[in-house]
Amino acid sequence: MNFQYGQDYNSVDGIDVSPFSLQKGDIKYLKSDNKDVFDFVGFVLGEGNVLSVFPKHFYSDAELKDLNKSKRANSEDIKLLFDVFVKYTKEVSTTAKATKYIGAKPEFVSEYPFAPFFEIYKYYSQYGIYRQSNIEVRPNANGSISWKQTIQKAQVIVSEGNLIFSPLYKKKKRQQNVFLSECMVFVIDHTINSFPYFIKLPRTGYKMSSFDFIKHREYTLQQLRQISSKTFKDAHKKLISHLISFFEQYKKSPKGGDIHIKINYFDKIWERMVSTYLNKYFKCVDEVSNSVIFDKSLITSSLRFESKEFLIDDSSHQFKIRLDHHAKKDDSLYIFDSKYYYNVSDLNYKQFSYNEMLRGGISKSTKIYSALILPNNSTCSNLHFSLSSAYLGDRKTGTKIIEQYLNIKEVMQTYILN
Repeated sequence: MNFQYGQDYNSVDGIDVSPFSLQKGDIKYLKSDNKDVFDFVGFVLGEGNVLSVFPKHFYSDAELKDLNKSKRANSEDIKLLFDVFVKYTKEVSTTAKATKYIGAKPEFVSEYPFAPFFEIYKYYSQYGIYRQSNIEVRPNANGSISWKQTIQKAQVIVSEGNLIFSPLYKKKKRQQNVFLSECMVFVIDHTINSFPYFIKLPRTGYKMSSFDFIKHREYTLQQLRQISSKTFKDAHKKLISHLISFFEQYKKSPKGGDIHIKINYFDKIWERMVSTYLNKYFKCVDEVSNSVIFDKSLITSSLRFESKEFLIDDSSHQFKIRLDHHAKKDDSLYIFDSKYYYNVSDLNYKQFSYNEMLRGGISKSTKIYSALILPNNSTCSNLHFSLSSAYLGDRKTGTKIIEQYLNIKEVMQTYILN
């Protein structure tokens, strides 16, 4: 297996992308740097080849170079990124209507039906492989007596004034594997076998049916729909619905022969992951070092950060502003903004304007702490902006904005575990 590694917004140079059918928009040209860069986060899987493109600053340049030189399977990181995809799509979407999406959001592209697979596996984890119960009634067998069958079929003998039935018919519940069971085994084991670096779940342990469910997909769907029409228990109906979704969405030959699992807007995931990290570990803002302080020993932060909208406009437009991470405690107001940037070179006017607008709606004693939260392969901070004393007017202190860089791998791990 040949493994290639890229990074969002990093140069494509030095990475062999020829085995992969990259699509329009996967790579873009940066005129300012005169180079082609990746413009997505995710995976492209071909015959014997895997291209993994990680978020900005996940690796250092040296680490990325070493990975592509070795072409080894970095299973832990691959699984981490895939798990982030899965968790995020489950959180933001309750259905998977579109056939080419992991979720119902168009920024997530997947040419494999992972969403129904995980629902099928969820059923398997709770109930095991589906089995149909049949009641078998036989004479002189083990089990409880079926008096109805015994009275109808047994010979009646009168002995000393007592009625004796011979033979006694006894009933026993027999569990049978059916089409649905074999279908489940196929979906679970086929998926786990196909994506061993993504999905670390136990296989069923059952022998796979010799029937080719994929080759005879239309027949499979027909049988599942027939079974569904005769099934009434909610849990079983949901299972069948997910199996139908799996086979409806399954693509035998994706575009170019490769399977694409990717997101073009990782900033949405970054914002959600930062929210989890803040609510878990945030401690305070250190005004001396100009950094956001986190405490890894915390079970949960004493502050609760949430996105929040403010209606700031009395005109007919009714313009609003939205803060990614907002919290208030006593005389302290925290306004943090997630920025999935490669680097920061210009003043973030939006964050500056948020400070100035919100300042008018709070008491003069309230202190505003403002920060841009950015990804990096280490945790560090810079002072992004500090209003010059020449522009303070009658204020004692002016707007200050911190650039807080978080180790993106650590943020992803925290997101998965919480």
